[in-house]
Amino acid sequence: MNVDLTKLIYGGLDEIPISKEISVSEETLKGTDIRRISPIKVNGYVSNNGEDYELNINVTGVMILPCARTLKDVEYPFDIKIEEVIGENDDNSLEIVQNRLDIFPIIWQYILVDVPLRVLHPDAKEEPLEGDGWRLITEDNKKEVIDPRLKALSKFNKE
Repeated sequence: MNVDLTKLIYGGLDEIPISKEISVSEETLKGTDIRRISPIKVNGYVSNNGEDYELNINVTGVMILPCARTLKDVEYPFDIKIEEVIGENDDNSLEIVQNRLDIFPIIWQYILVDVPLRVLHPDAKEEPLEGDGWRLITEDNKKEVIDPRLKALSKFNKE
């Protein structure tokens, strides 16, 4: 998503408004936990404060993530406020080329940071917590189970 900075540099404007919708490609989603993402709505502005540019935008959308227990799709809405200072001499990967600034890398970075470590589908609470040869271990029901084959060794561990 390129922002044309020409009017900030030469036109005497204080800020350039941004109001766009961005579609994220499948290629961008590779290597992330995000299965799908709705078109991202970006609203805000870019301003010039001398040598640097200030990016003030709000990013909203819905990402589809896998449930931690059932792997079903879970909708996770996000609403991210981004305030960044972008300098021409910064060491970051953003470059101003022909008075254009691509702000998608900043937006994508903030979205990836907003991905939760774990989400649960509403139906996941109804899923069984144990089955044939397995059970879900949580902090509440954690107990030490001794393998029957090693039970004879436990008498040597009495201190």
